[in-house]
Amino acid sequence: MNYNQVIQYLEKLIIMPKTMPGLDKIREAVKTKGWFLNLDPKKIITVAGTNGKGTTAAALETLLNQAGQRTGLYTSPHLVSTTERIRTNGIDVSEDQFVKIFLANQFLIEKYELSHFESLTLMASDYFYNPIWNQNLDFVIFEVGLGGLHDATNIFPNHYAVITKLGFDHENILGSTLQEIAKNKFGIVKNESVVIHHQLPQELNKLIIDTKNKTNSVWLLAKTYHFTTNLIGARAIENINTAITIFEMLGFGFEKYKTALNHIRWPGRMQKIEIKNILCPVYVSGDHNIQGIESLIEILKDFKYAYLHLIVGIGSDKACDKMLEQLLKIKKVKLYLTETPFKGKLIKNYPQFAIEKAFIADSEISNIFSQMKTEPQDLVIVTGSLYLVGRVLKERL
Repeated sequence: MNYNQVIQYLEKLIIMPKTMPGLDKIREAVKTKGWFLNLDPKKIITVAGTNGKGTTAAALETLLNQAGQRTGLYTSPHLVSTTERIRTNGIDVSEDQFVKIFLANQFLIEKYELSHFESLTLMASDYFYNPIWNQNLDFVIFEVGLGGLHDATNIFPNHYAVITKLGFDHENILGSTLQEIAKNKFGIVKNESVVIHHQLPQELNKLIIDTKNKTNSVWLLAKTYHFTTNLIGARAIENINTAITIFEMLGFGFEKYKTALNHIRWPGRMQKIEIKNILCPVYVSGDHNIQGIESLIEILKDFKYAYLHLIVGIGSDKACDKMLEQLLKIKKVKLYLTETPFKGKLIKNYPQFAIEKAFIADSEISNIFSQMKTEPQDLVIVTGSLYLVGRVLKERL
């Protein structure tokens, strides 16, 4: 099988569950690996949260690499290539290596009927830990895919658990209250774990205390540091502060390595790109829930523009109405509606108030770019979905 055939195979597997998945299948698959029982929890960091997981993980990876540490990083989703999800020392696994890892694990994927995410979790962990791949990693960072308690990444022992910003997302699976969502995400906390976290809502204080007592864990609020970075916005600063706090918990001095934060590789989050025939600056920002949209709006207060052209595509399971209501409150905004390439809301299913406000509504974002009229002093933002951002980055329409 070549790379494209492997990707086609994996994408035929279950990608997004309709109910909370269990851990039995992935645990049984990984237990067959000789390396599994020898993992050192103090070399594993698991990152959960609603927003900021990937940025926090990427910033920590950057700092550790600058400190001469060999790292594995497992993230999701990918923007352009599935290989982005598995990287060591800041470098994506190659397509050839990806195929070899898949073939080495295909039997287990089929035997235990693993989902898309479970299969990639098995492949990533085997790549990180199996001696045949010769990685010899010092630390491995697992970004939780969905929730925490029942996420495939939660089969790995971790001494360090990270909780980033919490909010509402995937409510059909995680629950409709912040308590339910947080309880699921706190499921990554193991016995005697060290938990580094963003500022959490006060309404979760009792749940935090209960989790502390149940797991005998230590909880530490992320500290505030002074640094410069290539990432944009207050949310990036908050995420990086959490990463630095973890970095110091691991025994490293931040000041010596702080310049590395100007070179964090985490695309698709307020990333500036160029689009043919668009006269003004264009940014892609994969904000895919209410909290993300609110954060984007805060960032935009630092931008000056004559008109803001917002191209929005939202997933069918997201709080579409609320997201669009917030975006339409922005001054001097021109709205354009499109569809995401995965689980996207169809144009006809967008709320009527948004359809009426939209300058263009087209399922193909390329058509929007070709018809959009901009001036040099304007600003274009593509947002609403990481999958939409991924398509733009892939095709560079």
